[in-house]
Amino acid sequence: MNEVKVVSPSAWDNVAPDVYAGDGETSINLFEIWAAVYRSRWIVIAIFAACLGLAVVYSLLATRYYASSATIEIKQEAEKVLGTEADREGAASKLDPDRFLQTQLDIIRSRSTANAVAESLRLYRGNAFLKLMDVSEELANRGVLSDQEAKRELVIKTLQNHLSVQFTGETRLAILSFSAPDPRLAAQISNSYAQNFIRGNLARKLDSSSYALDFLRTQLAEAQARLERSERDAVTYARLKRIVDASDAASSGQSSQPKSLITAKLVQLNTALAQASADRIGAQKKWEQTAAIPIMTIPEVLTNQAIQGMLQKRAEAETTYREQLSTRREDYPAVAQARSAVDTIGSQISIVARSIRSSIRNQYDVAREREVQLQRTLDTLKDDTLTEQNQSIQLSILRRDAETNRAQYDSLLKRFNELNAESGVQTNNLAIVDRADVPARASWPKTPLNLALGAVLGLLLSALVVIVRVQLFDAVRTPHDVTDRLGVPLLGTIPDQENLLAELRDGKSVASEAFSSIRTNLSLASAHGIPKTMMVTSAQQGEGKSSTCHGLALSFARQGRRVIIVDVDLRRPNAHRLFELENKIGLSHYLSGQATVDQVIRRTGVDNIDLITAGDIPPNPTEQLSGANFSAMIDHLGSQYDVVLFDAAPILGLADAVVIGHYVEVVLLIVESARNTIRGERSAIERLHQGRATIAGVILTKFNAASMGYGNSEYYGYNYSYGLDQKQ
Repeated sequence: MNEVKVVSPSAWDNVAPDVYAGDGETSINLFEIWAAVYRSRWIVIAIFAACLGLAVVYSLLATRYYASSATIEIKQEAEKVLGTEADREGAASKLDPDRFLQTQLDIIRSRSTANAVAESLRLYRGNAFLKLMDVSEELANRGVLSDQEAKRELVIKTLQNHLSVQFTGETRLAILSFSAPDPRLAAQISNSYAQNFIRGNLARKLDSSSYALDFLRTQLAEAQARLERSERDAVTYARLKRIVDASDAASSGQSSQPKSLITAKLVQLNTALAQASADRIGAQKKWEQTAAIPIMTIPEVLTNQAIQGMLQKRAEAETTYREQLSTRREDYPAVAQARSAVDTIGSQISIVARSIRSSIRNQYDVAREREVQLQRTLDTLKDDTLTEQNQSIQLSILRRDAETNRAQYDSLLKRFNELNAESGVQTNNLAIVDRADVPARASWPKTPLNLALGAVLGLLLSALVVIVRVQLFDAVRTPHDVTDRLGVPLLGTIPDQENLLAELRDGKSVASEAFSSIRTNLSLASAHGIPKTMMVTSAQQGEGKSSTCHGLALSFARQGRRVIIVDVDLRRPNAHRLFELENKIGLSHYLSGQATVDQVIRRTGVDNIDLITAGDIPPNPTEQLSGANFSAMIDHLGSQYDVVLFDAAPILGLADAVVIGHYVEVVLLIVESARNTIRGERSAIERLHQGRATIAGVILTKFNAASMGYGNSEYYGYNYSYGLDQKQ
């Protein structure tokens, strides 16, 4: 049994209004879903029956269509004859085969293919095709197009709407299917679609080749004209600037620039200057060495044949002179003659040696003069070469332009010759694998599919209806709703009984056991046990608050407690009817000062239970209940009875219960199962809290678990078993 705690106004402020699970977490309860469906079971059954009935009626009355299919093989590349057709097919389809295949399907579905089919089968003539296809002759766009144009549009749309084309799995086989009321017409149009698709593919390739040839022919003429013009410009410019190509005259033939006569001469002079500089340096060095040593030590002098001969003669003359001098005196004529011979030969040697040294100097002077002369000539040619180079740059530009034009012309000419050879070869990448046959059975309507769709539609509509009903009629139905969605303790549950008063007279009945459980829970509602003063109220009238108050009084009385019921519903009193008493004098007489408390207390005939009826209905019940007499009566009754039960008016729309709740110890809120919405009950609880009332808990009345889709009451077995042991 659950422990019941008093919910104070401050505690209620901490309760979230959108709590749907006991621990504050949103969860999906399949049992609750089934219960919601069960409550709407008749609507769900009606929806399912209607949807299935519509499916059956449609299957019987719908026009029967026959589908005929043709199979087409779609290759990415056509058969090659010349070996160059691959260029015409293009490489994009190889890189993206899926897009290529999807493009082919879209071409089959295209308007041009449908128009070709209509033209080949003469579907535009008369209305026979539209009548066979069960298409209305009323043309929606008659005001925009002429009758003939609108009719063509209708024929094309009809062909496209009844065509189905798709690939079979991972293969490149396209299944082309057309459905029509006439099976022969379906097969005829399917075959026509396949043939016109292949014919259109060939026509597109032929048009592409013709266009390419025309385009290349135009481009070739333009390229040839550009080539002639560029070559002519280059020759004219070279003649104007007198630039002569002399590449063969130059020793260096690796340069890409054209070689002119000036350039060739400059190269030669540069080579000669380099040689002259080397000769001058060698001659200068040789002269400097010769000038720095004695004349007779010069190697050229020593190696000279004439010098060597004269040196030998001088040696012989000196030998003769020394021999003569050894025997004669210097003034002797023979000695003087020998001496003169020696001097003469020495003079000759000096003359020859000086001439040899002068020749070395002359060689140096000649080499130096030659170098200077070549340098002057080279400087003059450099200026001419720089001028010629500027002109050669422009000539090179003109020649490169001519070379580019020639390469473009050769490429276009090669492609033109290839396409010209291919234009007479017709290859195709499409082929019909299976032709369409006349179907023997209708493909539509499909009764099992229609029934399945009807069932799915019924399921969706039923789910929608259940969701809408749950959202629009989000009522408090179960004890679970009370604790988790209202956030208020559940004191007990009263089962739905046809005659509750008769059940309450039996202390062992289900209803009596339910009130015994509520009584036990109330003993935990305060620190001193069962509260002495309790108000019983509900959000609206007719939820069973008076019957509940009556049942509680009987339960307390069976324990031996003295109980009094005060009917404070001064608008629609009902407590006196439950005890079969008259409402002659009661609470309204006491509050207006016409009677004392003891005068309005009445015996009910039930042990330990007394009653104060409502009395005459006053014009201002709320003002009377707010007076001091009412507070004094509560104190007086509290001292005379163990339990004082106030049967109050409903909360919503009235202020009576809010006023009384401030005076009593606790309030018992009566909630009829599956009647009030969660929002309405929360509003009622909020009003009680605004009046500073203490709510002990909720008593759920008229609860029938089976009727709400929860099966038997064992799902809520923690409250009651709702049955008596047959052996008792």
